[in-house]
Amino acid sequence: MPRSNRPKRSKRDEPEELNIASVRFGSRRTESKRGTVYVVQPTTGRNAEEDKSWICPNCHLSILQGTSHLVAWDEVRGVDTRRHFHTTCWSKFQGTLL
Repeated sequence: MPRSNRPKRSKRDEPEELNIASVRFGSRRTESKRGTVYVVQPTTGRNAEEDKSWICPNCHLSILQGTSHLVAWDEVRGVDTRRHFHTTCWSKFQGTLL
């Protein structure tokens, strides 16, 4: 009989509890750009009000409701500086949030 290279699971290994908020809204992370630390969180935009849209501060184009994008804000100044970015625009963004 061939040897199995799969690790054997012990009965004590229990799956980790699923964090529903993390799955639904995406995982927050911090990123530093030009010395400013930003909190960045992916979102689907599905829970927004009807006919809601945002303007990306990098490309100045609309982000429509239901479009996956990122929300970023300055860690020091808080959520009052929160802005919605296209995912690719955030990776190119090097300015500061006003």
